[in-house]
Amino acid sequence: MQPRPKPQVYVDHIHAPLVSVQEQAGIVVARLRELGEASFSVLVDDTDDTLTVVARFLALLELYREKAVALDQETALGDLIVRWTGGEGEGEPVVTDEFDRPPEPVKETKEESA
Repeated sequence: MQPRPKPQVYVDHIHAPLVSVQEQAGIVVARLRELGEASFSVLVDDTDDTLTVVARFLALLELYREKAVALDQETALGDLIVRWTGGEGEGEPVVTDEFDRPPEPVKETKEESA
């Protein structure tokens, strides 16, 4: 008379190549130092998969948080213009590995284990 266990879907068998946000930030920084300003579409022109586009966007958010880039979008859903504001010879902006780490395992609560 015990309740049926909740069905679980395991995704351990699915292989998704990891794309490093820190690595993509380095690519974005190099391009922006060279160009000074570019649209987001130019910054992702050389990507061939969605994961890399997402990683570059996350890298941009990290660079924005570090005040290394300025973002401008004149119209809703228009081109996102990215401008380098981090200076020339200054050190590299700090992009954490927050997005590069595997997710923390979900801990069961007392209600779930009962």
